[in-house]
Amino acid sequence: MSQALKIHHDLGDVVLKPSGKVNQIRLKKMIRSALDQYLAEDRVSVTVIHAEAKQRNGDRYRTPGYFLRLYRQRAGLTQTALADRTGIRQHHLSEMENNKRVLGKSNAKKLAKALAFDYRKLL
Repeated sequence: MSQALKIHHDLGDVVLKPSGKVNQIRLKKMIRSALDQYLAEDRVSVTVIHAEAKQRNGDRYRTPGYFLRLYRQRAGLTQTALADRTGIRQHHLSEMENNKRVLGKSNAKKLAKALAFDYRKLL
């Protein structure tokens, strides 16, 4: 059985207990490299992210249709697939996402259940 492998890094200490025979020097280098890359990532403020999203989406930004599209895409569904799950016509989903059709409370509940989020986000 291998001994515990201890690595000290600015992000924190890592202790591994390899289950088999490993090259500990190589493993330590790989882990340190991954942690260093994480530290070197560029941080972007939430203000910048919101400004860019608002510029991309214009008047639709943070509307019920915007959130519907966001949650649908996060779930990896097409409008057709979501229509099949909810019984709401695909054409109507498109209009809802583009804020040309009001969702209504019953549709918001159906959509929220299918996409696993709070329906009040769409009202």
